[in-house]
This record gives sequence, C-alpha cells and structure tokens, in this order.
Amino acid sequence: MSENEIRTAVVDQATSWLGRNEQDGSHAEILRVYNAIRPLPRGHALGLDEPWCAAFVSAVGAVCGLGEILHPECGCAPMLARYRAEGRYRAGTDYRPLSGDLVFYDWNGDGEPDHVGIVAERQGERLTIIEGNFCDKVGLRHIGTDASSILGYACPDYGGAHAETPRPDTGEPPVPEARTAALELPYLQRGCRGETVRAAQLLLIGRGYRCGPSGADGEFGPATYGGVYAFQRGRRLEPDGVIGPITWRALIVG
Repeated sequence: MSENEIRTAVVDQATSWLGRNEQDGSHAEILRVYNAIRPLPRGHALGLDEPWCAAFVSAVGAVCGLGEILHPECGCAPMLARYRAEGRYRAGTDYRPLSGDLVFYDWNGDGEPDHVGIVAERQGERLTIIEGNFCDKVGLRHIGTDASSILGYACPDYGGAHAETPRPDTGEPPVPEARTAALELPYLQRGCRGETVRAAQLLLIGRGYRCGPSGADGEFGPATYGGVYAFQRGRRLEPDGVIGPITWRALIVG
C-alpha cells in the first residue's frame, strides 16, 4: 500500500467506530482491541470507566497492523513523548497536518497533552478530527488550525510502514481489514436516528449543507434527506438521499 492508501485506511478504521459510546457500552470493542495489544503499554489494561482517547488511537493502529507506526499507549503524555523522541512532533501553527496525523490538545495551557485525535481531513484552515472519548463517544470535532487548544501534531511514519505487522491476539476472529472498514458504517436513510446520524449531519453541515433548523439533532428527517440529496448532486454522486459507502467516503475524505 502507498502512504496515501495507508493514511486513508487509518481514517477509514477510525470512522468505522463513529458513534461507539460509553452510554450503551459499545466502546468496549475498542478497549478490547487495545487491551489485546502485546506487549500491553505500561502493563495496564484499561477499564470501561477510564479515559480512552489514546487507547482509541492505539486500537486503530492495531487493527490496521501499524503498531510500529501508530505507537500504542494508554495515555496522551507517553504517546506524545514517543513521537517527540523520533523527531515526529510538530508544534505551533505553521505545520499543515495531513489525514492520519495525530492532534494533541492542551486544555489548560500548561504545555502538557490532555487529549488526542486523528485528523480525518484538512480544508484550508479547518480540520475535521475523529476522537475517542469525545463527550464519552467516538465523535467528530471541527476546529480551526489556529485554535489555542491545539498543542501540536504527531506525524507517524506512514511512508515507512511495514505491510505486515502482527495484529493483537484477541482470541476472536480477525477484525476486517481497515481499507474496507468504511463499508461497515450503516446505511442511513429517512427514519434513522442516533449518534451515527448526528455524525453524518455534522459532516454535512461542515461542508455547507443544511439539515434543518435543529441542526445535528440525530434525526434523519426531510431536511436531512434534502441536505444529503443536495450534497450528492454537488459531488456528482447518485442522488438518492441515502448515505451509503460512497457517500460516507465523500463526506469524510472529500
């Protein structure tokens, strides 16, 4: 796989987990993948009630077979330290991140990382970032590259990625290859509701398509249907008002 294909695979896998959350326990699959990594970072298996943003990034790397590139860690500080040691950390606002790069946040301005996510897309000075433990779920953040909360970026060595890195032994059937993970996102159509609908609405709104006066309310009603239809026409896709694999990819990576 080329570097761009590997970056796309990382974003696809992260996207396939959108909507997994603590409320219904669906984030447990992500922690299962993380806790199966060997050697387990710091020898610490994460519980369901612990912060899991770094574990989310690590699990994406494990599923993609990129454990030597997306360094697995249970916390943001040790994860960032590994990229710094490799010279793969970029601070400040001069760097323009690519899809698959990692964003580290500093909420309280003390120079230490408090949260991490994966860049899905950059359009000019706007970023779409996929994050675990974002309001207790895997969610999307839309933010400017000049945001004061951004501490910096890690740039994994995707260009030097190995094609066959061993996957974690979970004792269960292998997880599907990341390059097809986007196909695991559900088809969305009128009448659907929930966090995945809300994620799709946020993507539509971020691209300038309205979903009605309520915005991203998690309800796939007539207004959202109209937004999807207009988006599909604008991208020269089949305008059926249904969000399937092709429309998902267009919404996420352009």
